[in-house]
Amino acid sequence: MRILKIVVILSIMTIVGYSQDSKVNRTPDYKKEPAWIKMMEDPNVDYNEAVKAFDIYWSDKIEPEEEQELITEGKVTQHQLDSAREVRSKWTQAQRNEYMEMKYQFKRFKNWKRINWPYVQSDGRILSEQERIEIYQQQQKDRQKEK
Repeated sequence: MRILKIVVILSIMTIVGYSQDSKVNRTPDYKKEPAWIKMMEDPNVDYNEAVKAFDIYWSDKIEPEEEQELITEGKVTQHQLDSAREVRSKWTQAQRNEYMEMKYQFKRFKNWKRINWPYVQSDGRILSEQERIEIYQQQQKDRQKEK
């Protein structure tokens, strides 16, 4: 009987521990993990949440844009770029490959954001392709009626 009580108590403690772990995992750490990459591939994503994840992730990093654009826009100084170049010169090939992948994903997200922005609803939902087609067709019908 005593062993049964111990087993039950341990089981309850384990379940409580897992449920608390799952609560922690529900709020992603946008600073460490580039969640925005997966978010832009999800057709049901909340646009505002994806942009927030992107902004938080890059808040303490130098964005991988062309260096001249960064200087022109005043995002970084020449000294910061020189320091970044020095650090990059010591990278392994794997680190260079990872940087190039993040640079690609960064530009891809910027393009995704630009393309989808006109279709964002007030709740953050992005219109589906079918909804966009229906709106276009309705506009065409309205134009035909006006003529």
